Amino acid sequence: MVRAASVLFLLLVACATRPAPTPVSPAQPATSQSSVLSPLNSLRAGWAYEAYPDATFEKMRADFQRMRDAGANAVWIGHNNPGEVDAQKVEPGLSYAVYAALQNENDALYHDAQQMSGAVKRALDAARETKLQVILPIGYQIQMGDAWNQQHPDALRLTFDGSRLDFYNSGYTASPYSEQYRADIMRYYEWIQREWVAPYRDVIVMLSLADEPMGGDYSDAAKLEFAERYGKAMDELAPEEAWKLGEFQAGVIADYAAWSAHAWQQINPNILTTMSFHGGDTARRVWGLPEVEKLFTQTPDNFIVSFDAYLHDDLATKPATADEAAQLKLFLTTLGHYSKVYQKPIALWSGANAWGLAQESSAPRSIPDAVTNLLLLYDLPARVGGTMWGVFAWNYNVKQQGLENYARPTTYDPRALEIAVNRALPLLRARPTETAPAAPDIAIVVSARVMYNALAASHTSDVPPDWFDAAPYARAFADRAAVIVSSAKTLAAANDARFLIVTAPGSDLDAATLNFLREQFTAGKIILGDETLARALDARSQTWRAGLTQLPTAGGVVYLFAEE
Repeated sequence: MVRAASVLFLLLVACATRPAPTPVSPAQPATSQSSVLSPLNSLRAGWAYEAYPDATFEKMRADFQRMRDAGANAVWIGHNNPGEVDAQKVEPGLSYAVYAALQNENDALYHDAQQMSGAVKRALDAARETKLQVILPIGYQIQMGDAWNQQHPDALRLTFDGSRLDFYNSGYTASPYSEQYRADIMRYYEWIQREWVAPYRDVIVMLSLADEPMGGDYSDAAKLEFAERYGKAMDELAPEEAWKLGEFQAGVIADYAAWSAHAWQQINPNILTTMSFHGGDTARRVWGLPEVEKLFTQTPDNFIVSFDAYLHDDLATKPATADEAAQLKLFLTTLGHYSKVYQKPIALWSGANAWGLAQESSAPRSIPDAVTNLLLLYDLPARVGGTMWGVFAWNYNVKQQGLENYARPTTYDPRALEIAVNRALPLLRARPTETAPAAPDIAIVVSARVMYNALAASHTSDVPPDWFDAAPYARAFADRAAVIVSSAKTLAAANDARFLIVTAPGSDLDAATLNFLREQFTAGKIILGDETLARALDARSQTWRAGLTQLPTAGGVVYLFAEE
């Protein structure tokens, strides 16, 4: 894919000094851009863009017009990271704290809040004039701001030891189970409907309720919710029930997403909602906090699952690695599989700036990688039947990262990167819809119960323990249609997979999963696992010494990986 993207990049940049060619689907004759894209324009494609208080309407309009002329049809406005009021911050936007400061002209933060909200309104006006659809973020994590935190200290999320949960030193977060939080956020959502959605409904196509929500919760509100759900307190669980604590922690963010989306169904059932989840190490490699599949199973129809999905998702100073790219591919095919099974569209961000291209590291990436990242986000989920709602490039102008506002040397020319990404956007929109998606070739079966037990034993509420490592599977199957499945439903939907690789002991698999595996074994499917699985299936076993890179060619036994 990287080699193909390199060729594509050369073609794109070669056209930088002359009018853009008309993007066409390979199966269609050349025609005007609008007629080519109109049958497929339900895919939203564009840049993420920061609405800075010092940016004029004219500047935003010019930027948006350039995006629109190149083929974008949407823009994802930046979120307020962290969720405080500061007009000079790197990532300003709307959040509860901005709303709260705007309610009182005597508030010390009122002027900054006005500047921040004014910038977002200018961005919406510019999008309206240039006919771009807008994804409008209105929150970050579950942050309510310092003032709210001081007023309601008992409503904050806690770790197991009772300290306040704080991700990356970005600020404290509210418990999504807190009645105080729910009452206040509902008032905020109603204000968003009155002041933003109603006057800009022709522009706003979706609300992003939070960016990067993650983790668990041991607050009093969470403990009360747990007791109501499971019939006993967290500290009253018998050893054989400990998994229930892990199940709860794995689902905290899915609960938050579901409650928030349902709140918007009450306020405005016609507006789509999303949260942009973190697609880095804890999603691609370890898989937990949140449990990814719960985001699909628990959220209502007005909720689109979104992830940042960069080739390089780490500090710009850390080198990009081949493992990152391989893990991304496995992650994308899995998201596509979940999307197909649960009939839920997805939206994804690519890394098209200094951060996503590791520009301050010893192994930076460049323009072909940025283009490849964009194309992968559509192609891999769609290949296995996923429905793509949107693909976005992060980020056009964010300070310390973007095409603009980045002062360090880069391996790419920023203008050339902009051209390459802009030319890729209409290519995405012209992608044909998969009418006969390919079945996954390999299903990697993990046990949610193993994850729950690990979460319960570790009492972690931020970074999940290493209960499972997707890296070796991603590395071995980088060029194959492999998916990770953790429920009987997603496993059954992968029944055409030729290979079933079971990562958990037979004792940790539920009855439905074991029955399915038994049927597949009888049908001659190739199954790899351990001796406990062979016993559970009442099957012969045979040691397999070739590892993951060369899989068996015939069924009839459960293949056991040799201990290395």
